[in-house]
Amino acid sequence: MIRTLVVDDDFRVGQIHSDYVHRVQGFEVVGEAATVAEALAAVRDLRPDLLLLDVFLPDGTGIDILRQLSQDQGDARPDVLMITADHDITSVRATMKLGAIGYLVKPFGSADLAERLTAYRQLRDRVDALSRTTTADQADVDALFSAARPPAVPR
Repeated sequence: MIRTLVVDDDFRVGQIHSDYVHRVQGFEVVGEAATVAEALAAVRDLRPDLLLLDVFLPDGTGIDILRQLSQDQGDARPDVLMITADHDITSVRATMKLGAIGYLVKPFGSADLAERLTAYRQLRDRVDALSRTTTADQADVDALFSAARPPAVPR
């Protein structure tokens, strides 16, 4: 199971996202957080594999969380899928530079999130399969990057 932490300042929206996650095979929600402080504590205590991370939080931003986790945990930090109403290109670029695996703009439906989560699970499966070897050829690398960037969901 992919242990998932949902971080959103609106507890109702966070619960909706948690419900969406529960519907996707291979995922479990291990917690919810509504602030930067709660999210950082939950990452430390719960050790999730994946964060569904909002940008707008009452005591800072999801981008602050990404920066802090990158400094504190480096490569050991959880993967991050941004789920936010923030569609400012500066925020998108900042999260890309900080290593977010995806960015989903609110509002979105369960199918949109399910597709991103399924692509993430496939990426993890590919990485696990390749981790048994010490090298990857170009086809392997292309497959990993393709799995991390699924095609857009039709509206």
